[in-house]
Amino acid sequence: MNHFKNALTLDAEYLEMARRNPQELRQDFDAIVDYMKHSTAIHHGEYVRTCFKPKLLTESQFSQIKADMQVLYSIFDRVMTEYESDASYRALFGFDPRIEELILRANRAPSLLPMARIDFFYNEETGAYTFCEFNTDGASAMNEDRELHNAQQLSSVYREFTAAHKTRRCELFDSWVATMERIWQRAGGHGTPRVAIVDYMECGTVNEFEVFRQHFEKAGIPAEVCDVRALQYDGHALTGPAGAKIDMIYRRAVTSDVLNHYEESGALLQAAKDNAVLLVGDFHTQIVHNKELFRVLHLPRTMQMLTDEQRDYVQAHVPYTAEFAAEHLPMVLEDKDRWILKPTDSYGSRGVYAGVEYDADRWAEVVRSVPYTGYLLQEFHTPYVTENYGLKGEEFGLNRYYNLTGIYTYDGVAQGVYSRVSLTPIISSQYSEKTLPTLLVADE
Repeated sequence: MNHFKNALTLDAEYLEMARRNPQELRQDFDAIVDYMKHSTAIHHGEYVRTCFKPKLLTESQFSQIKADMQVLYSIFDRVMTEYESDASYRALFGFDPRIEELILRANRAPSLLPMARIDFFYNEETGAYTFCEFNTDGASAMNEDRELHNAQQLSSVYREFTAAHKTRRCELFDSWVATMERIWQRAGGHGTPRVAIVDYMECGTVNEFEVFRQHFEKAGIPAEVCDVRALQYDGHALTGPAGAKIDMIYRRAVTSDVLNHYEESGALLQAAKDNAVLLVGDFHTQIVHNKELFRVLHLPRTMQMLTDEQRDYVQAHVPYTAEFAAEHLPMVLEDKDRWILKPTDSYGSRGVYAGVEYDADRWAEVVRSVPYTGYLLQEFHTPYVTENYGLKGEEFGLNRYYNLTGIYTYDGVAQGVYSRVSLTPIISSQYSEKTLPTLLVADE
């Protein structure tokens, strides 16, 4: 437990350093904000909001989370194996037949789960945590962390703190390029592949794609960014707008968007079915990405096939989740702060409703308006609260923030941390979400 106490001590130290010169504190914060307004971390015209102090985690905390990810991934592996081998188990997920077909033809041998960001509510004092969601192919915001660290260089407190402690940033670009190279080799690829980073560009974080492309090119791997709908397939080779053959796809398009553009995505889908391209982020990842997994993990069928360690892990970290039904209405209305309603397959907190955000009358209206098909009922866990300097409306000061932690895992190995905070318990860009760069600090 010493490393948890140490993290709290480091937090207090940083805030105390910030208080020493209130005028400089505000000036440095404004400089950080101004940097972000002109950075590459812009999405749909919006810059990334942040606070003054970065998220501080100790190396021991990160190491423990890294070890826990191995247990989680062993559960993913077991579930995927059962899904592939047993039609009755597949039926528990209720996937669209088109997606089920894509999942069953996918080859997960090169990588169980190439890219994921595992989001959870992490208690920094005790080390306890509860999962929020599992993001796979569309996992993003690596560029936000990079640019936020660049912005923090403008803070005298950041410079002083990093000079006084052994710290490191989480490297999220070159490590992904190296991961892609390993997957290519594991899949039997020879030579240097040509990579395409693909999404539906109106949905994607295009600036971030360009940063990834630059890192591929720096490593000697030709790469391009293109819209899924711009790909062409002649039955032998998949090509991009430039006309060059593509050997390897870094899929950023989430599966729900693929379904929405299914007919327009024929080149990618057929090339994948024909194994004419190595799809990194093949469709078996949808088993993890879809929120139905939270419900399926708690079913007796799943519990029976897990080991004792895996069962204990699910019960400790996966919130109770059920398919929303009329029978749930009385308890959901009676104890509104205990529940959250989520679409089964969405992203960006679209269509998510939490009882803590509403008074009783408005909550009753929301609950009765939510369809019973396509929605999950989940236990709500109040996020851990920390203090930081930032804006509340137009007023700058020390505020209380709710926290959400994300762990980037590349090919099953924890690589970095994505930290977000909010003035409200719902941590979403629709509300007061802010992103913090994460510093890993050596234990002292």
